[in-house]
Amino acid sequence: MELWAMGAIAVLVFYSNYMVAPLIPAFSREFAVFPDALGWLVPGFSIAYGISTLVYGALSDRFGRTPVLLTLLPFASVTTLMISFAVTAQQLVTLRILSGVGSGGIVTIALASIGDRYPYAVQGRPMGIIFGAIAAGMGLGSSFGPILNPLLGWRSEFRTLACGFGLLAIFFSLCIRSSTDAKQQRSYSYREIAAEYLSILESPRGRRTLSFIFCNGAFHGGIFAWLSLLIARRYHLGDLGIGIVLAGYGLPDLLFGGIIGGWGDKYGRRYVVPFGFLWAGVCALFLGLQVSPLLAALIIAALSIGFEATHPLMSSIATSLDPRHRGQVTGLATFTKFLGMGVGALVFQHLVGLGFGTAFIVFGMSEILVGLSAIYAFRDERAAMSVTLAKICGH
Repeated sequence: MELWAMGAIAVLVFYSNYMVAPLIPAFSREFAVFPDALGWLVPGFSIAYGISTLVYGALSDRFGRTPVLLTLLPFASVTTLMISFAVTAQQLVTLRILSGVGSGGIVTIALASIGDRYPYAVQGRPMGIIFGAIAAGMGLGSSFGPILNPLLGWRSEFRTLACGFGLLAIFFSLCIRSSTDAKQQRSYSYREIAAEYLSILESPRGRRTLSFIFCNGAFHGGIFAWLSLLIARRYHLGDLGIGIVLAGYGLPDLLFGGIIGGWGDKYGRRYVVPFGFLWAGVCALFLGLQVSPLLAALIIAALSIGFEATHPLMSSIATSLDPRHRGQVTGLATFTKFLGMGVGALVFQHLVGLGFGTAFIVFGMSEILVGLSAIYAFRDERAAMSVTLAKICGH
């Protein structure tokens, strides 16, 4: 798959993911329920998405990336369309969880394809581009989701996204040849698949990487799930205002994602990844303050840089853990991230009962502590990059 095509997939998947949280106030009004009744709308999707990647990643190793992708895109189209027909809050949550199963694995396969095509030492830039597209989808979804709701209605938005998944399915079926995929020549038993997961968890490098991916997912997923509610309550804004304040999220990543990823290749993951954690933690602390809507919008845009400086490079590490089962390992990393996002959303929801300021302080300080520990935990990643470079150069 070409890099731009994988980027298009990432934008669409994460647009559909991140348009939901800012619409929680609108859902609450339409279905006449308190926002707490929609508490599983975001974490339910994230957990279902993450679990499904464990299956789809392993299948892509066996049958090839493209055949699995061509199955998932129509599935995502159908499950996204079904959301638009929800008539109760309970149905909305249930169908949203089902769409997590439908969307799971699509971006995971794209990330595994990067591992297939690019050596570890130069994966930073393409990973940065893909995650720039992911962040762009997050930013566009979080801003245009509420902005378009008064104009089109959220049901029409989901139907449009369903058409987008369908068009991508048609494009890949016509233009991408499955014969270009790297795939295994024999099937694997459930026991062998489980043993592979255990071997990654038993590896110090794998266990360390997955732990930080989980923490990163919990931080960003927790904050972003309830950020729209903060904006609505603090600044008394409607859907349009919420969309405008969130509009900058992901923009720096779209513009500079490849550059930030290139820094990881050039200077080592051990420097860039801890910086991303620390940067994001400081941004969260500032969001806990009573700042103006304009300053809040700038901080939110800056917050996305922390995501771009951490997750693409940690995903690059994940794809290098076992090249023979790259789809399976990438699926495990994605599961870990989305599990973290779901847990983070639930934790942040409970902390909001103590006040948004308290919730942001707790999350911000936790992320800073994670960043400080990352300085030690990722201290050898530059050495790993140097080994790969030596192999490329034939030394």
